[in-house]
Amino acid sequence: MTQADKAPTIETRLATRDDLPSLEANETAKTKGLSASYLDRQDEGDYYVVVGLIDGEIAGRVILDCRNDDDTPLVPEMQLLWVYPQGRRQGLGAALTGHLEELAKDLGYDEVFLGVSPDNPAAIPLYIGLGYAPTGEHRSAINLSVIDGEGEGTEDPIEAIFRKSLTVR
Repeated sequence: MTQADKAPTIETRLATRDDLPSLEANETAKTKGLSASYLDRQDEGDYYVVVGLIDGEIAGRVILDCRNDDDTPLVPEMQLLWVYPQGRRQGLGAALTGHLEELAKDLGYDEVFLGVSPDNPAAIPLYIGLGYAPTGEHRSAINLSVIDGEGEGTEDPIEAIFRKSLTVR
């Protein structure tokens, strides 16, 4: 087997402050400064930033938001799953989601929610393939999933709510 044939090594873990330079290096003009704010929220508690690494380099992240500061029924909520373009189609999205789900179970939750925008149609098959199902509910939301990319998104975004049971397999 040549080096080119070698499967990439995929790892996931909670982000640390040491990861900030790598996270910031992948921010777009629209997301400048958000990585630091995510880590600040993590320091406050009930908010977890999980990073995914391919061959030791950060290639994506996802957030588990367990805060209930706005009386949302969507606790915990998966937010801002983003695999950087160079890390796509290698299983990192599934690995990040799996880590987040194990974290949610360890914290005592039996389900995870997420909101997905119709401006992000590539995400919907991924979430369905990972066992998330639409609830039929929708919400008006700032479209942070599109902010990570370069797309403009919608003026008044609507997200479809998905749910996954962590107890039923």
